[in-house]
Amino acid sequence: MISVNELRHPKEKLYRLICMVVGGLIWVGLLLGTVFSILFMLLPLALILWIAGRFFRATLFGNSVMVNEQQYAELNAIVQDVGQKLGLSRVPDTFVVNAGGLTNALAVKFLSTQYVLLFSSLVDLLWEDKNTDRVRMIVAHELAHHAAGHVNFWVGLLMKPAMFIPFLGAAYNRSCELTADRIAAACVPVNRDAAVTAMITLASGSQVLTPHTSVEAFKRQEQQIPMVFGFLQEILSSHPRMTKRILAIEKFYDTRSVQPVAAQAA
Repeated sequence: MISVNELRHPKEKLYRLICMVVGGLIWVGLLLGTVFSILFMLLPLALILWIAGRFFRATLFGNSVMVNEQQYAELNAIVQDVGQKLGLSRVPDTFVVNAGGLTNALAVKFLSTQYVLLFSSLVDLLWEDKNTDRVRMIVAHELAHHAAGHVNFWVGLLMKPAMFIPFLGAAYNRSCELTADRIAAACVPVNRDAAVTAMITLASGSQVLTPHTSVEAFKRQEQQIPMVFGFLQEILSSHPRMTKRILAIEKFYDTRSVQPVAAQAA
């Protein structure tokens, strides 16, 4: 079984601690000053989230395709295997969603109900009949968000006040993405090429061009980013740049002494 906490990115550990401490202190101050008003707000909030979750579930089950043993069995096997490796007591309900050509995947939670949404266009881009590691990388990334508690309602509620501090919330979200990338890479331990290719495919969005995309050339694009504006773009973003994510993934593989499949075969 993979130890999620050991794979947390150092930045997430730092920002998570800061957000929890700051958020907790703010909540303590609010509770001490207005106990009844806060409780009065939390009850309607819980009701609103429950209603939203029911509507979301109705929409999802009525308009998307649920992945299970009877539907997309091979994809379901990947989801279940990764969920087990990450120690999830209950693997989130997973759906293939027609998002009109958008290439993305999401980890979603409403109160206690967890979901993973795989946009169909992304699955089409990544799927290979003889090698499903590219799809596994993306599935593992979304399940990693659940396993690491990134979409946990109570943790999110505790940290919510800290999220309004300029740049802190975005920094925490970026660190969560790096953690999810590391956990996902650990779920694809001997196929570094597939893990990196999955991420580059998110950047290019092209099934035709993916086999011809140079990883080294893509990484060098990071050097062409203006320093000042690159910094500003980064601190305002909820996700790290894809160039940085791929560099971080490769560094993670290097530190774990994992070599590409082709190199092992040699």
